Amino acid sequence: MDFSWIIPLLSLVTLLAVLAFALISKGKVEERRHDPNAPKSTLAKDGPQGGVAFLRKDGPTARKPDAEPVLE
Repeated sequence: MDFSWIIPLLSLVTLLAVLAFALISKGKVEERRHDPNAPKSTLAKDGPQGGVAFLRKDGPTARKPDAEPVLE
């Protein structure tokens, strides 16, 4: 009995499973993105921490409300 068909079949099934997972995840993300009651991300500019400014050592100032890159 020849089993040379099993590798292409398994790869095709895996590819289809990953595609289905990606499409379902994309749908959930889009649904959450359009929901006004969804909690904001901590790193979002309008989130609870106000963006990445909390990563600055000296904190945000009135002149520099945005954070400079931490890792350079």
